[in-house]
Amino acid sequence: MTPMDLKRLLETLAALPYKATFRPPLVYLREPFFQWQNQIRIRQWLYQVRQQDCKIHPSIEIRGQKDFAPFIHLEDHCIFEKDCLIWIADEAEANPELMLGNNVYLGRNVYLGVYQPLTIGQNSLIGAYSYLITANHRFENPDIPIRLQGYTGASIQIGQDVWLGCHVVILPGVTVGDGAVIAAGAVVNKNVPAYEVWGGVPARKLRERSVSNQSSLSIG
Repeated sequence: MTPMDLKRLLETLAALPYKATFRPPLVYLREPFFQWQNQIRIRQWLYQVRQQDCKIHPSIEIRGQKDFAPFIHLEDHCIFEKDCLIWIADEAEANPELMLGNNVYLGRNVYLGVYQPLTIGQNSLIGAYSYLITANHRFENPDIPIRLQGYTGASIQIGQDVWLGCHVVILPGVTVGDGAVIAAGAVVNKNVPAYEVWGGVPARKLRERSVSNQSSLSIG
């Protein structure tokens, strides 16, 4: 055996303990166990909100904070359709708080990203596949992968009696005024005044809501 072969053998033997502990057999049980714990917490939370006559589909996912319940405040008669997902950020610098008023409706596959406070006023409708996110990835340093640079964020406020069509994106820092309507597929990156109809990418004002100014505009 040459000195080089001996060196490689010693390096291989030295790496065995590391490889044996890097992915031990228990790692395959750990993730299902954590998922099981999370499902128990979700079931307990669903039981609590049902006392408020809220109808939330059991397929809901809640990620991030293990003990998420103190960060979610629902008033009565809220409805969440199938496959909604809520992220309650657990980063040290986060300030997550989700507040939904009476009679808020979330369509199927709505995503709520709660890194900073996110408020939805009473009687508002959030269309299917809409995405409301209070965080953005940091990307200032090109020498560090973006996923490791953390987040920056700002709160989102959705007023009362607002209608977001399907596939609407609301970005951090946006306030949508009472009675506003956002057309399907819009990306909203600035504040929307009350009782205005906005649409497009990026979203812009299309018209104002009024009885004398109805049109065939498709919202979604």
